[in-house]
Amino acid sequence: MTWKDYWNRNKPLCLIVILLAAMVIYQQFLITDLQERMMNIEAREYDNQLNDIRWEAETALSQNEEQQKDIIQLQGHATKQEWRLMEMEWDTYGK
Repeated sequence: MTWKDYWNRNKPLCLIVILLAAMVIYQQFLITDLQERMMNIEAREYDNQLNDIRWEAETALSQNEEQQKDIIQLQGHATKQEWRLMEMEWDTYGK
């Protein structure tokens, strides 16, 4: 039996098989396209999250630098106050 004989005897079955194969190929194309779009969306969200984290880190760092300046200033003020207190003790109790 040759392909022509098989085709002539089972033409509807062969057409259905060809149609189903075409549908499977089309569905696979749609799945691949959807996967690619989802990966692009996930990558974009990941980039946005990274940018948010970077911005928060830079903001926290700038706040930390300001707080560090305040701490240094307060340490200097505390040192001056301790020195004045020691001078007052020396004046009161002697050296």
